[in-house]
Amino acid sequence: MLPSSKKQSKMKGSYQEFSDERFTQLYPKAKELMRCFNVKEEFLPLFLRYKNRFWDSLEYWVLPPTVQARIKDRSVVLSPLLGLASVESPMPEYSLDWKSICQGKTLKEYWKEDIKKLSKELFEGKTVFLFVGKQEENLLDLSTASQIVVFEYYRAKQKVKNPLPHRAYTLRYIAEKDLSLDELFKINFYDYKVEKVERKGKRLKVLLRSEGRYI
Repeated sequence: MLPSSKKQSKMKGSYQEFSDERFTQLYPKAKELMRCFNVKEEFLPLFLRYKNRFWDSLEYWVLPPTVQARIKDRSVVLSPLLGLASVESPMPEYSLDWKSICQGKTLKEYWKEDIKKLSKELFEGKTVFLFVGKQEENLLDLSTASQIVVFEYYRAKQKVKNPLPHRAYTLRYIAEKDLSLDELFKINFYDYKVEKVERKGKRLKVLLRSEGRYI
């Protein structure tokens, strides 16, 4: 599960219809929002449109095709405009977040029922890797997932307050090495290494720590 991004590229895209077949049932509501906020239908692939520290650090566009395919096929992305999307979904530019209001509702309220219903169906019997913060996690229904994996990062003795790039590097490592659930202890980037993996019920918390030399 990958995060949304309020910061976005202003690059102009091509005029086209939505074409991601995974979430066509959400498009009528997404188009309603586009009219509400006067969003232009100029689309770029989501991975080029999103520009926060997670998406910039992921650098999806430079990854080998096999790694891109793993991320694309196994990922769902949250979007205040589209609800749920794929890594390569056509995405217009919009400066919105979950607190933005249309017709008296925040976008969190607008999408919450749809996202919970779809995530419950999508996650049934699956292991879900969460690369989102608490606010976006609360939009999801994780009740049917078989296992949930989350990550915590510590720089020396301090917990990292903005882990967006760290989550991106973690996802890249998992996808590049095609790691299984039993191989998470192998994750390392810069000087971050897995210190321990804790299990509480069906939730696994992977704790990574660095000496504080880099990010």
